Amino acid sequence: MISTTFFYSVAAQSNPEPNTDGSQSFETDFSFSLPIVFRPPDPTPIPPPAGIYTKTIFCSNTAQGIPNNNQGGVMSTINIDDPRFIADLDVRLDIDHSWVGDLFITLRHEESGQMIEIINRPGSSPGINDQGCKLDNIKAILDDDVSLPVENECSSYPVAIGVNDYIETAIAGSYIPDQPLTMFDSDFIAGNWTLTVSDLSPFDSGRINQWCLGVELTDSPVVIPTQPPPSGLPRQVLISGVNGQGQTLPLDCESRSAVDWANFFGVKINEYEFFDGLPPSENPDRGFVGNVRGTWGQIPPFAYGVHAEPIAKRLRKYGLPAAAHRPLTWNHLKAEIAGGKPVIVWILGSRYSGYDYVVNGIPVYYQSNDGYHTTVARYEHTVILTGYTQDSVYYLNGGTIYQKDLKQFLESWSALGNMAVIWQP
Repeated sequence: MISTTFFYSVAAQSNPEPNTDGSQSFETDFSFSLPIVFRPPDPTPIPPPAGIYTKTIFCSNTAQGIPNNNQGGVMSTINIDDPRFIADLDVRLDIDHSWVGDLFITLRHEESGQMIEIINRPGSSPGINDQGCKLDNIKAILDDDVSLPVENECSSYPVAIGVNDYIETAIAGSYIPDQPLTMFDSDFIAGNWTLTVSDLSPFDSGRINQWCLGVELTDSPVVIPTQPPPSGLPRQVLISGVNGQGQTLPLDCESRSAVDWANFFGVKINEYEFFDGLPPSENPDRGFVGNVRGTWGQIPPFAYGVHAEPIAKRLRKYGLPAAAHRPLTWNHLKAEIAGGKPVIVWILGSRYSGYDYVVNGIPVYYQSNDGYHTTVARYEHTVILTGYTQDSVYYLNGGTIYQKDLKQFLESWSALGNMAVIWQP
């Protein structure tokens, strides 16, 4: 097996200062190179491209109070009359509570008798912090296919909820539930689904605002095979030669990332030409939503942007083997970087008090006028991932390479379901 050396080159200030959000950026006083030598990993099977997002959404919109310090809790039920079977199941929670570490949440399918624990007093560490996360509110999707466990989540990062409007939310984004939702796979969807939310401590209170099931349905029972995680990956990789510039139009970050990604692979594309070839749509999985000169921070049908599949499809018009994925695991993402291939990723990036942040956010289910549902979030943004270490990532945003905390990146990337465009011949 042949060893490969990448040289990561950046231009930096003589005395670089960290950004207010803890990241580091590099300007142009001098440059240096860091050689990273590794043996390529074994060939890694990559999941098939995502295609159109086809989940069906079932919601309970009835607000219910959560009784304080009551193990029985409150039960909310969604009744579903559909003959099909579950291929993949997610749960979205919108819960207001002044100390989320008090909460214990289960999901039960009454007809099959199957029940799982999806959240159990998050932020608790026996003997260290047995009171759990003391922060407020859950606005999140529970999804087996993302990157971080909900049990460890207790975030104080500001969450963008509107244009120039931010709140602190303990659990916002997409996280892995305590027990896998795959336990329901191949079961029938019809019947009563009961969410039980219990408050196990005194003093704090709250309510369920809404909860939803997001379900991939099939006409007969199927088991979707799980891709094994890549192995033999190097501890750190930094790819050189990924260059870019700031986006030309207010909301065309996806087009700017696409042309910079294409340029790395030797294909020159004009940013305006690329954007003009994207179809307009109210569904970001099919085309560009809204006015590209609109205000950042909205969700469809207002000015928003575009998701991975239309970008990959447009890149294929230029002969590039681009494939859209949702989800893609963190290890698969690392395998792409380890193979010397930068990746376009969809994160949430916002401007808070004048500073750039990679943030978590509040994913919501949205139904477009074509009848399809998708997941969207405010301040959708794209960057090009160019490297990783054990606890950080490097990415190109505009003309600058940034370094960010790994957990902060994974929170942000998970919000839209680990969406990416990769080089996939």
